[in-house]
Amino acid sequence: MNISNMPVILATAVITYLTRYTGLSLGKREPPPFIRNFLSYIPIAAFAALVAPDVVQGGDEMFPRLLGAGIAALIAYRVGKLWVCIAVGMKVYWLLRALSF
Repeated sequence: MNISNMPVILATAVITYLTRYTGLSLGKREPPPFIRNFLSYIPIAAFAALVAPDVVQGGDEMFPRLLGAGIAALIAYRVGKLWVCIAVGMKVYWLLRALSF
């Protein structure tokens, strides 16, 4: 381990600890509605951040990936359920790959 990375590692550890401590220190108190609404978008945003890089690296599979992701985004917008979005997007992708688009 390079010693010059130590400040970054320590800062990351402190920030991680503080964010977790803040959440745990709430106890039984409820966050304000604005914060609850904001936090409800984290699962879909995290999923999008994980999926987006792979969608655009399609090569010869670019069309099925983009169409599957686009339809999944529409489903997510209309239905609001992450599992439905994933299921529909994957089915569209697999169908288009089977049809050799």
